[in-house]
Amino acid sequence: MTTFIHTADWQLGKPFSRVDDPDGQALLRQERLSAIDRIGEVARDRQASFIVVAGDVFDSHLPPPRLISTALERIGQLPVPVYVIPGNHDYGGPGSLWLFDHMQREQQALAPNLRVLLHTEPLERDDAILLPCPLQHRKLATDPTAWLHAFDFAACDERPRIVLAHGSTVNFQAEVDTEDEPGQTNFINLERLTPLLPEIDYVALGDWHGFVKAGEKAWYAGSHETDRFPRTDQRPGHVALVDVSRGGSPQVEPIPTGAVHWFEHAETFMASAGPHQLHASLERLRGDAGSKLMVKLRLDGHLSLEGHDALQSILATWSARTIHLRADNQVALQPSDDELAALTTRSDDPLISGVAQSLTEALAAEGEEAELAAIALTLLHQQVRQLEASA
Repeated sequence: MTTFIHTADWQLGKPFSRVDDPDGQALLRQERLSAIDRIGEVARDRQASFIVVAGDVFDSHLPPPRLISTALERIGQLPVPVYVIPGNHDYGGPGSLWLFDHMQREQQALAPNLRVLLHTEPLERDDAILLPCPLQHRKLATDPTAWLHAFDFAACDERPRIVLAHGSTVNFQAEVDTEDEPGQTNFINLERLTPLLPEIDYVALGDWHGFVKAGEKAWYAGSHETDRFPRTDQRPGHVALVDVSRGGSPQVEPIPTGAVHWFEHAETFMASAGPHQLHASLERLRGDAGSKLMVKLRLDGHLSLEGHDALQSILATWSARTIHLRADNQVALQPSDDELAALTTRSDDPLISGVAQSLTEALAAEGEEAELAAIALTLLHQQVRQLEASA
């Protein structure tokens, strides 16, 4: 039995351009580096013999030299050998980052335990045979595993055979391709690989960022650190701990290595109930995650003027408590009778009363006019409160 760690899609240096705070972007990039250390802890705790990275160590084929050195220093601290294939982000053909002088010098100096598998040829270890399927270009028109159909498995001994490949196992373009409309790239045809499965003991896949069983003996480990809001029931932020033996069924266990928690939450408000329930919900979601939170909110329903003020305050609080908070705020304004009376019947300030009356009438309209009136009425309410507080 051979035990190893399967991981992929580190995408070190990912810009996270949708996060508007540069400090938040930097923190997310740092966590992707820190997660490498957590992979090392798993390797020590579970006595893994080696680590395979099924593509996309880097987010770009031209990462800055500082990032290359930092990444190699982290990899060099891992307690076991590390085997990497190029993926579509850090492909291995001409001009590849893996061939840079800086990369090769720093690899020898900082990460002698790293082996980059640039060619479709077996690598033999004492406890396993690795069959790499590296991407030589960002977009490959042929199946990267195609070379295995010509491989002489009969010449192999009884060590487990492990395939490393990067690409999608779902054909998103089933129609016949033409010269004008090229087909899907980096497509791994698991159905065509099926006749070889008696000769293969595990297929370590990269490209999808969630932990997914793709087929018999084939798994995506997903990204080692979560990097997006959940789309399906896939589990990002894990590595796969694999026990494999020749001719047996692999035993695959997801091990969490991600530190950043990405949450989606929906809340519907009623005018009679303030948004404080949102604050309580976010407290529950945060749990032990602390400030390492990415939050996407979907808010609807309706709130009074006071409720809108409270909601803005809570959103500001949680924007400061999280790495990033994105709110799709569709909450309608529904002022209470008392709030409207306090704005429209101000005998000491007829200007404010007149403006409030006009905005109240516009609020009953539809479309953009009502949306603008709601914003203006909310701002007017806030200004009046500030004037009253300073009086």
